[in-house]
Amino acid sequence: MAATSTGGLPGVPLHAPLSAKYKDTFAFPTIKDRCPVILCKVIDHLHRERNNIGRELGPEAMEGLYKVVEELSKLRYEMQTNKPIIDLVDGVGNASVWNTYLKDEKESESNPAWFSSAWMWVECYMYRRIAQAINLTGVQQLQGLDYFRQQKEEGYHGSLSSMRQLGSWLLPQLAKLSPSTEQKVWDTLVQVCLWGNKCDLSISAGDRAVASGDPVSALEQLQGNILTDNKGEAWQCLVDRGKGATVDIVMDNSGFELFTDLCLAEFLVTSGMAAKVRMRVKDQPWFVSDTTPQDFTWTLNQLARGVDNTDPLLVLAERWSSYIKSGVWTVQADSFWTLPHSFNMMASSDPALYQELGEADLIIFKGDLNYRKLVGDLNWETTVAFKDALQGFLPSAILSLRTAKADVMVGLEAGQAEMVTKEDTQWMVTGQWGVVQFANIS
Repeated sequence: MAATSTGGLPGVPLHAPLSAKYKDTFAFPTIKDRCPVILCKVIDHLHRERNNIGRELGPEAMEGLYKVVEELSKLRYEMQTNKPIIDLVDGVGNASVWNTYLKDEKESESNPAWFSSAWMWVECYMYRRIAQAINLTGVQQLQGLDYFRQQKEEGYHGSLSSMRQLGSWLLPQLAKLSPSTEQKVWDTLVQVCLWGNKCDLSISAGDRAVASGDPVSALEQLQGNILTDNKGEAWQCLVDRGKGATVDIVMDNSGFELFTDLCLAEFLVTSGMAAKVRMRVKDQPWFVSDTTPQDFTWTLNQLARGVDNTDPLLVLAERWSSYIKSGVWTVQADSFWTLPHSFNMMASSDPALYQELGEADLIIFKGDLNYRKLVGDLNWETTVAFKDALQGFLPSAILSLRTAKADVMVGLEAGQAEMVTKEDTQWMVTGQWGVVQFANIS
């Protein structure tokens, strides 16, 4: 089922939150099938790796894994039998913020449950409950365990050839940058970053998601699948600011997508368009492949292992490490990104972060979940303006790069959604169609 220009998704009230209670929407198979499969894979992984984890972290950690598996099996049962959503009990980190949110949900809908409540926060809740399963063991050695690490590392290694091809294209472009070529390089890298977002392990339910082929030469073929393309307006925003901007990138997936984001950040710094790039990542394992600080560090270390001194990956890794050391790049794991809140709640629920984002000249939001949180994951008519769908969230100029993997979409022309549906009935959920959408503060 696909949304329409004026009515959104058929059978779903206009502007209502997407939910698994609407069985013809993507929310239903996500909660019914994809999420339980992701949990199963975590359980299987911990079973399979418990001896290795025991050798690495000690016998207490191995014993603690039994409790983790027990908690995750219980979580899977709660989900599949549509049990009421319960408060977090680990008392760790953002637990109290989560419980306040859940309290508000209970007041507004009396009995929040997996298949009846809003899809966006329910799916986020599953990942927070996985973290709770670790926390409840009380085993210090297990804190910080990334139960998705193996899948993420496989995605990285499987994409190395495409990364090397992108690096081989990028370095000569940077060497001959001039005012006449800068926008063309920006245009190319924005598109590469957009399609890098196709590599998402939560959509494949943890199955291998890798990039293949030359990402630059593939762009021409993908051009027609960009439904809204505002990259020129975003570039003009940076030009108007003049050299030396601060750019924030709110990141999505590790692996190939992370590499493409770093290539864009490299261009921003080398061109002088940005004096500072702040990478904002998740503070816990999230939606399988989302980037954490550990993923960032691991990726730079892996890239630095280049085959020889001329390997573009090694050259880039050395540059990127120097940016981190000098503070030109920073990596920040803000807690807000792993809360259930949509972004229009940030100004009241995390005013410090909202103010910090307001200091940036441009904020680039990557990926599907960030897009859903930007527009509230509501059943919008597809023609509503992107800026209006932000519902007041506009700390600074915003550029969203998103391949569609959920049935919410805004910012299209009248009749465009219907036209795409004729070509591809599943266009909203496969990651094969994308948008580059921009909203300015003025």
